[in-house]
Amino acid sequence: MEPGPRRRLVTASVMLGMFLAALEATAVAAAMPTVVGELGGMGRYSWVFSAYLLTSTATVPLYGKLADLYGRRKIYGIAVVFFCLGSALSGAAHSIVQLILFRALQGIGAGGVMPVAITVIGDIFDLEERGRMQGLFSAVWGTSSLVGPALGGLVTDLLSWRWVFYLNIPFGIASAVLLALTLPERAERRERTLDLVGVASLVAAVTLLLVALLEGVELWGWSDPRTLGLAAGAVAAAALFLRQERRAAEPMLPVELIRSRLVALAAAGSVGVGAVIYAASAFVPMFGQGVLRGTALDAGLLLAPVSVGWPIASTLAGRWILTVGYRRLLMAGGVLAVVGAGLLTRLDATSGHLDVMIATLILGAGLGFSSTPQIVSVQSAVPWRRRGAATSALQFFRSIGGAVTVAAFGTLLNARLRVSLGTETVGAANADALLDPRARAGLDPGLLDRLSGALLDGLGPVFVGMVVLAVGMLVVAFAFPRGSARSQAHSEMGGDAS
Repeated sequence: MEPGPRRRLVTASVMLGMFLAALEATAVAAAMPTVVGELGGMGRYSWVFSAYLLTSTATVPLYGKLADLYGRRKIYGIAVVFFCLGSALSGAAHSIVQLILFRALQGIGAGGVMPVAITVIGDIFDLEERGRMQGLFSAVWGTSSLVGPALGGLVTDLLSWRWVFYLNIPFGIASAVLLALTLPERAERRERTLDLVGVASLVAAVTLLLVALLEGVELWGWSDPRTLGLAAGAVAAAALFLRQERRAAEPMLPVELIRSRLVALAAAGSVGVGAVIYAASAFVPMFGQGVLRGTALDAGLLLAPVSVGWPIASTLAGRWILTVGYRRLLMAGGVLAVVGAGLLTRLDATSGHLDVMIATLILGAGLGFSSTPQIVSVQSAVPWRRRGAATSALQFFRSIGGAVTVAAFGTLLNARLRVSLGTETVGAANADALLDPRARAGLDPGLLDRLSGALLDGLGPVFVGMVVLAVGMLVVAFAFPRGSARSQAHSEMGGDAS
């Protein structure tokens, strides 16, 4: 698309959609304690997040394929409709079970908003501009993550937790309508089929795996036949998916994409980025509130430097891609991620907030230097008709890496806590109180020290695991193909424009 007012409007529309999708997760997290206080259902608290994660992760590749088959505008509009409908119903929920179901519907929409938005940017900007724009989008993501908790808390206090969901609706509709009016698309006249078996098997594989990790291990244990059955079902469904993708006329995840060394390594790197950022988001605030005994606001601020380092590094990476190349930027990102995660392993009860924030700032910079080259390299290496599938594949691998890692690390943390605290009633009854400043104030000082020490002991292996993941990112960076960005770009007749 030629530069001008129309391209700026297209950019604004998808940027608004991306801002909403990124804002939603952090804003809802800030509102959830109030939600549980009104609706009840503390035992099902985690499923409000898990249901959204399950559906948004499983549908990402589907949206990418649909966007390639039927066009970006139509599929983006459908995703926004699901997202807004889920938001409206979530805001109107009258029980925790209703909220879980409606959050799952909202996740079905969110699974399409982010990857299709990124794909559109890959369509309307050429190679020289893509890096800069993907860096800008990373900055939008970082900003929304930074303001999300404060905005969610403010809306909840001034209006109601329901408005955290309702406010998505007008902005989501505006984003879809603006894109429909401004984005020109070329139509490829050919017979179109949808890989329904691939869709079903992938959804089944992701669902069974996450349920096994999120629920099975906690409810029944690793060796219980029910947990093993879920895991076996996930493996079988994944095997069916891979077999189907080799046979389907219109595969949802084309096998030739993964056969490309560049795409395969970018996907592996995306798993690492997702694993590290999701783990940091889940467990660094827990360290701040439980070990350092801060408030929820204190805990959130410890993670804020990630949202500063990431967009700055992403923007710089976007500007340097053509002169430095993908591989060197990925190596820099891997080194910074290892350093940042390594600093987290040195934290203890005597650490200050500044110690944590320095670690998360460096970690965020490492992730920023990694994410932009991954996206730009893949979008530039594939033709237009594969760009939606390729972009959504990266988003899928990032999401699944984060989901599986957080589930596994959560299980590891809980196992360590059980070892440290034993089965004593007092420990089980008060472990949750460590994270609530008001409840914590009523605990005996000796018990408080014991609980805090147990949490620190449990978080130690989690932070070590983050170092291992960051080292994996660095290994992938070293294996990335050498050469300039231009030499690795795909060439199409008629140019790369949409």
